[in-house]
Amino acid sequence: MERVRREIKRIQKYRLEYYNSLLDVIEGHVDEKPDITIETCKSVIEGISKLVIASLKQEPLHVLDEYRDCQSLFKQALSALEDRDRFFDADLTNRLGSIVHYLAELRNQHGDISHGRASFKEQVNDADLSEMVIGMTDSLCTYMLRKLDALTEDEIRYDKNEAFNNYLDGLYPLDGKVMYSKALFEQEPETYAMYLGDYTLENNPEEA
Repeated sequence: MERVRREIKRIQKYRLEYYNSLLDVIEGHVDEKPDITIETCKSVIEGISKLVIASLKQEPLHVLDEYRDCQSLFKQALSALEDRDRFFDADLTNRLGSIVHYLAELRNQHGDISHGRASFKEQVNDADLSEMVIGMTDSLCTYMLRKLDALTEDEIRYDKNEAFNNYLDGLYPLDGKVMYSKALFEQEPETYAMYLGDYTLENNPEEA
């Protein structure tokens, strides 16, 4: 999982360090407990899918945590990425989703942790299979993290532009509780971005 580890180290804005402990579990059970490796790979894909959806669709994580279908979460995540930047064929989402669905089936049938399985359950004893699953997980998660980072790298955030917001609200005061800057940000984001660029150029030319 070296590629995912590199992305975790490189991307600072999502506090991805949490996943390092799961990657340790994945790599530490390849030979003796392939079931645990496969199950944890499924969990990492699921978690990063939720991160993508929450970041791009603004869906609360506590709502996403109620989902139990890993394939659905993964497909929603790729769909959210595609909505922002058409960089792959939509059919690829369904094909990759089938792989994730298979991982979820493996987890449900053989997972040591899932559903409190008994010790005499049928186990996956194939280290080569777990290595293949690791490779797929590494590729899928690296892809999602890189695309998410690229799409949100230059994203304009309302709460990071307090001085500009105050400037707009001073120019265009509104009656009631609605602020002009907030309304413009939510209803006409492209205009907000254009005005922000002009404001930055006039007040902080070295940062423009």
